Amino acid sequence: MNRPSRKASGRSLWLTSALCLCAGLAARADDERPQPPVEVYEWSVWVGSPSQVSLNASRAYRNALPGVVGTIRPKLEGKELAGKFPIAPVSVVQFFGEPYHDIDIDVRVNKGTILAHWPPGNERAGRIQWFKSDLTKAPAAGIPMGYLPETHWVQKLRRVESALYHQRESRAERFLAYDAELAIPVPLKIRGGPDEYTVQNLTRHRLLDVAVIAPTEGGYRVGWLDELPPAAPEEKSETSKKKDETKAKKKTNKEQADDVFERAEADAKKDKGKDKDEPKALPAEADANIRARVDQILNRTVTVNVEQAPRKEVLNLVSGQARLRYELDDKTLAKDKVDLGKPMTLKAANIAARDALADVLGTVGLSYRVTEDGTLFITTAARLADDAGKKGAVIEGPPVKLTLSQPLKSSHPSYRELTRDSYIRRLARQGLREDVLGLLLDQYGESLFAPDGLLVLAHLSREAIDEAVLLDVFPAPKTLVRTALVVVHGADPRLLDRARDLVKRLGDEVPRTRETAESQLFDLGPVTVPALEDALRNEDLEVVFRAERLLLRLNRQVP
Repeated sequence: MNRPSRKASGRSLWLTSALCLCAGLAARADDERPQPPVEVYEWSVWVGSPSQVSLNASRAYRNALPGVVGTIRPKLEGKELAGKFPIAPVSVVQFFGEPYHDIDIDVRVNKGTILAHWPPGNERAGRIQWFKSDLTKAPAAGIPMGYLPETHWVQKLRRVESALYHQRESRAERFLAYDAELAIPVPLKIRGGPDEYTVQNLTRHRLLDVAVIAPTEGGYRVGWLDELPPAAPEEKSETSKKKDETKAKKKTNKEQADDVFERAEADAKKDKGKDKDEPKALPAEADANIRARVDQILNRTVTVNVEQAPRKEVLNLVSGQARLRYELDDKTLAKDKVDLGKPMTLKAANIAARDALADVLGTVGLSYRVTEDGTLFITTAARLADDAGKKGAVIEGPPVKLTLSQPLKSSHPSYRELTRDSYIRRLARQGLREDVLGLLLDQYGESLFAPDGLLVLAHLSREAIDEAVLLDVFPAPKTLVRTALVVVHGADPRLLDRARDLVKRLGDEVPRTRETAESQLFDLGPVTVPALEDALRNEDLEVVFRAERLLLRLNRQVP
């Protein structure tokens, strides 16, 4: 009786092993499928302001997708809709090339929430999946496209003749779209104006194609920066790390031994002079009141007219005119080989001290911290970034000065060349197709380049995009291009300075002055939030009370 059961058991084990082997071979064959002859292009428009703690905040912006697409964003109508910022955040993915069967698309938001997506996919926590999709030249017979209003802008995406159709289950569409709130703040800070602005990167990644567009009498003024450097050098990508590892493996045993000896010798020298060369500890940062006072000092105008003068002399000239005190982190500057004795040229009349400092310091990777006694502690932007990272504070890159053009009317050909045409060239350098570019600008061009208030535009690097939202296509396509434009509004430094001035009046002895200041702050809207949050630490209880009340009226949480 036992023998047949053992025989059956043996057959079962053999069958199980065979099935596992077949499954393994099938999975391996699936993993080793040839690269699809497909090109994937994604463009995103993300929106934020200094008053928001996240980009694309669900209650702050319009819905870019049609009403028939389910969304977490509140439905806006009438005056409430008219009062919202005109640019709505969205991300669009399109496919080009040759048809391909069975492809997986996975969008994962690393920090944030998915608010809407089209066509419907499988939604998980913080991700959307369109698995087992087919890319075709035309929809299969009997598979319709979902209903979208004929007058909505997304219909333009359906008319891109070169785009492939995405087909999954019983639906076909010529694009994928999603809307996500991202738990990251605006990536930069801007000060100064109206002729020149000082811009600082607040991230660990470089920002590309930074533009300031400012309405003025007679039209608009525009300025571009090709790149805004990060506070600290970007970490190497996984590809670069693998190349370094491969290169290291190719070294001979003798070369590797020499490397070990050289590193040990360098470490010994470093330890020997450690106490002698160790930089002093970074001083504590001043509170909000002292920082605001120094900020006003930095607004003072200075005149500098020097040619090939030592950088330190120019620093002394600027700080002397502005009546600013500063201290140099000499040991850190020496360690990083920053030589303030090298000559520089600066010719500028009646510019803000902060803009002059941007020329003197930002161009050699230096920045500053306002200390408790109102002094500027000048050190490398990398050291400040490292300290901020350890404390979870905001990272600030070196200040960079941006000069705006003369006023131009939006209808003037030179304005189009400076804005729309320049933007097209910059996006083309990132690898976007011409037909994709046309769609983006048809929808957003007018709002971007003829705004009602000052706008700051910046493109995130590919590393920063992947860090915020990962787009995974499997098997890997021939081309995958991603671009993300961050549109920052409500950042006009003049409005922020106006808000800070009004906050001071909240504690005025005259009741009518206090009431007027509170009313004017409310009329300024969300741009006042940073100043009001700083006011919560004011020693005057009247200022604190009114600041709290205003924050609540502006739908902001009060700590």
